[in-house]
Amino acid sequence: MAHKSILFLLFLAQILLHAEKIIAKVPAIIVFGDSTVDAGNNNYISTLLKSNFKPYGRDFPGGVPTGRFSNGRVPTDFISQAFGCKPTIPAYLDPQYTIKDFATGVCFASAGSGYDNVTSDIASVIPLWKELEY
Repeated sequence: MAHKSILFLLFLAQILLHAEKIIAKVPAIIVFGDSTVDAGNNNYISTLLKSNFKPYGRDFPGGVPTGRFSNGRVPTDFISQAFGCKPTIPAYLDPQYTIKDFATGVCFASAGSGYDNVTSDIASVIPLWKELEY
């Protein structure tokens, strides 16, 4: 009986030694929300809530406005980079990106969106239920 216990402990020790070599990987960042995380989806819909003009984007790579309600990257861009994914998450409605680009992250957020559908209707933005549908 003691022999089986020793073998089990050696087996367990072997597993624990290899376990520290395993590194968890986040394969993709999927974003839903409002202007705090919108990566530019509102650029492609008919709404007044847009940020595709200066001074937005002045600290973004290339200094161009992207539709993010920020002078640079939004919080989810930083989170994506911290998890080892791409440094900026593309907007789902941006035609320059394909499904291959979305494999490591995509943003469905729309500035002005909210939990209440009336909020989205008034602002003519993508409601949360539609973000989830996309």
